[in-house]
Amino acid sequence: MKEPTNTRRLVRGTAGAILLSAFAAFIVLQVTTRGENWRSLFQVDLSQLVFAGGLVGLSWILDAVRIQVLAAALGGRLGLLTALKITLAGAFAACVTPFDTGGEPLQVYLLHKQGFEPGESTAIITLKSLISAVARLFLVLLIPTWYLIRRRVWALPKGLETALFIGLLVYVSFFGLAVFFAAYPEYIRIIMDRVLNNRFMSKFISKSTADTVMEHVEKGVCDFRAALSMFLRERRSTLILISLLSLIAWAISFFIPVLILQGLGITPPFAETMAIAGIFYLAAAYAPTPGSSGAAELSLAALFGSIVPFPLLGVFVLLWRSVTYYLTLIVGGVTLLLTYDKTRSADERENEERRD
Repeated sequence: MKEPTNTRRLVRGTAGAILLSAFAAFIVLQVTTRGENWRSLFQVDLSQLVFAGGLVGLSWILDAVRIQVLAAALGGRLGLLTALKITLAGAFAACVTPFDTGGEPLQVYLLHKQGFEPGESTAIITLKSLISAVARLFLVLLIPTWYLIRRRVWALPKGLETALFIGLLVYVSFFGLAVFFAAYPEYIRIIMDRVLNNRFMSKFISKSTADTVMEHVEKGVCDFRAALSMFLRERRSTLILISLLSLIAWAISFFIPVLILQGLGITPPFAETMAIAGIFYLAAAYAPTPGSSGAAELSLAALFGSIVPFPLLGVFVLLWRSVTYYLTLIVGGVTLLLTYDKTRSADERENEERRD
């Protein structure tokens, strides 16, 4: 199984993500901040920021536990520290690739390096991601439902209603596609066969290479289907546990802006703040920029403009992205560098043994 990322791609993605994010944050700060309000950055309650950072760390651990539990259900042994490294490396890759697409393939690769078959690794990460997506959508829809049950008025500004509708539409479309391929993985084989075995690709890929690739794809599809069937038939309790952990992880993510606003001396409407955070995560999930950089900062400013005082809006955006995105970028980047060096050394030793 080949490594899904390379150093140049990660470096380019990291540079692009940081530049886009910094530029967007600068624009928001310039538009919203008035000279003296820069002092708000130094007047923030640091205990709230530390608490928020701690919750981000807890969400990493919960993700690692989900990987560990799913791996154990397949009979594999995976230490929590190893699972945490896989989580952080994947989180970094997601932060620097368009549509957050780099995280899951890297996690599949790193799981494979721990001794799991490619299909098993794919099943573990796919199940984790699908259940996480359902949990995120469930929480986003739960808050307005809770309002209706308590007969309270649920009224979002028109712009937020539009963002919610578009976010839900895009999210459900991509989620439906992911569920389809998870339920019918043989279509992956059909698509790959059509991609590899045509006149155009035959100019670049030999028939033997295409056949070898298809053999790996077919084996991966078979392993994936077997692992998925086993989970659904014999490990339903595991899936329930993963669902609960996913709900907790997303509830933590939605709660972080509440802490940041409290750190800025603002008493936010609890439910509305968490609901808007959910809308943001839906809308930003498929932004085409690396790690949603640029789009995320502008979206945060637009969505939270109805709650955060205008002069503090840019400061709020900067603090939130620092606690969530930049913290993940730094910790995940260091983890990936250490993991990549060890993995590359192991691959080199394996290749040398094969040559001998």
